[in-house]
This record gives sequence, C-alpha cells and structure tokens, in this order.
Amino acid sequence: MSSAAKLHRRVVTGHKDGKSVILSDEKRQAYVFETVKGFQQTYVWSAKGIAEGDPAVVDQETPKSALPAPGGSLVQIVTFPPPAERAKTTAEPADIGREYATRLPGLAETFERNGSEMHITPTLDYAIILDGVLTLEVDDGKRLALSAGDIVVQQGTRHCWRNVGDVPATIAFVMLGG
Repeated sequence: MSSAAKLHRRVVTGHKDGKSVILSDEKRQAYVFETVKGFQQTYVWSAKGIAEGDPAVVDQETPKSALPAPGGSLVQIVTFPPPAERAKTTAEPADIGREYATRLPGLAETFERNGSEMHITPTLDYAIILDGVLTLEVDDGKRLALSAGDIVVQQGTRHCWRNVGDVPATIAFVMLGG
C-alpha cells in the first residue's frame, strides 16, 4: 500500500477591479506523517472570520493552530491509513506526540493521553467522507460506519475517527471556531 502524498486542487476566488476573479488555482500536497504510516493531512484554508465583506484571510501552509479561533474557520483534509498500514508504525509514542504537536498545534493537545484517540474540540465541524470507510465513535460507545458522501455535524462532542477497513479513508473537515 502506498503512502505517496495526496494532491488536492484548491481554487480560490476573489475580486479585482470590481469583478470576481480566480485568484489562484493550485495543487496542495498533503503532509505525510513520518511517525504514523499512511496518515496524511492537508491544510486547505483558514480565516479569522468575516466582517463586512473582509474575509480576514489567514492562508498559511501550517496555521499557528489547527483549531480555528472563535468566529474563524479552518478547512483541512485528512487521510487515515487502514490498520494493516498503521501497524507498520514503529515510532515511539513520544515521537508521534511531538510530530502531532508540531503539525497540528492546538488540536494535538485535545487528544486524551490514554491512547484512545478520543478528543473534544471547541468547534462546530462539518465532516464529509470523501473516500473509504471511517468509523465515528462517541462517548456512549456507539460506533457508526460512514462512507463516501456521508456528512457528520460534530457539535463539540467527545469522539474519535477510526479506519477499520482495508484501504485508506479520506475526510474533509470544515471547522468553525466556537
């Protein structure tokens, strides 16, 4: 199974001389985690908020936080490897934690330290499954299998995402800061 970095096309529109225009059309390469085989993440866009037509853009390859500020937004795409690929991970937990903290600042700190991958974020998230199958697990033990086209509205609840299938699974997150 290949861990080659996925490419995601991002098109950004805006205004110039009173007309709508394409500001950019580019491929964004996913960040491939060194410590967790097959895990990839791409920041698509982040913004501080929208005020009177000013999107207060914060378009950074790696934002200062992987969580949007109150009133802000952040879009990212994450690919979860299947268990067989993830099992090839030989990194120490401390090294994994350091890479998560570096790449996903703010978000990494929300994960429980018991290895359960459960976490809570102060956000309203729209999670859209793009390919593969992911399992959403919530506090009451309920596990729900989700496939391409399914959408989850995540309202700041304790949860985790698991790929229990045989192929990578990719999800897009639109996160709104609470």
